[in-house]
Amino acid sequence: MDEKEIARRASSLPRRFADRIPARTREIIELMEGGGEYGELTIELTASLAAHHVPVTAAERDELLALLEAMGMPTEPVGRLNVQG
Repeated sequence: MDEKEIARRASSLPRRFADRIPARTREIIELMEGGGEYGELTIELTASLAAHHVPVTAAERDELLALLEAMGMPTEPVGRLNVQG
């Protein structure tokens, strides 16, 4: 995954998960997206989803994991996600 693909995929995350995360987290990750801080955005989103036991699909989990790995970010929060179906 190259930098353009990482940016494209990570920048779609705030909108995709907007209705499943707290408003404050949404504000934070939107600021990160605007600043091009895709690694921090992805780890913050993943940690929030895990902390709030938000249901995610296996495909969403896999996408978050792939993004974190591509950016060299910690992947530990992925293991705590509430994967449904």
